[in-house]
Parts: sequence; C-alpha cells; structure tokens
Amino acid sequence: MANPSSLKPFVKGDPRINRRGRSISNFAQLRKAALKVGNETLDLNNPDVTRFLALLRVMSSSRNPADRKLFLEYAVGKVKEELDVTSGGEALKAPQVIEVIKTYVKDE
Repeated sequence: MANPSSLKPFVKGDPRINRRGRSISNFAQLRKAALKVGNETLDLNNPDVTRFLALLRVMSSSRNPADRKLFLEYAVGKVKEELDVTSGGEALKAPQVIEVIKTYVKDE
C-alpha cells in the first residue's frame, strides 16, 4: 500500500493530468469508433463517398500487389489455401502409424 505522506494532489497545470480523456481500451470501442470515422463523408457535395469507399478505391488501384490482393479478398472472399505435407507432393497411399517404443520419466 502506498504511503499517504508521499501522495501529491493535482495542482493547476500538473503534467500528470490526462486532458485527452480515457483511452479506447477494448476492441469493441475501437471498432465502433473506426466505423464512425469510416462512414463519414469525404465530400459534402457527394455524400455517397465515404472514407471506406475511398480507401477501397485506393486499394483497388494501388501499385502494391498486397493491397490489390487484400481488396480482392474483401470483395470476393479469401482463396482457399491448401498445404501438401506429404513427401514429394504425392498423396499418402496408407495412413502412417507412429509407435512409441520407449518412454521414461525424469526423476526429480
């Protein structure tokens, strides 16, 4: 427990005072704030263009292949990735059995 004699109250202009308010501490609050910002219109003359739409347009025409890939994944879904773990790329003809020959427990 803190020593009450070492505690200092806030005074005017104290740099310890948090003037920006409470930070966004959980993902749900962060997501809600991001959706609010993303749905803001960029151009008052065209209220249909939101930040999200502008970002998607930038991603779709980016020179960076990762941006274009991410855009396509958002638009049509992620491509199924398969990993072949067999040797030589050939499918196994029979299931592999692993047999434990000897076990031991280390003395403490």
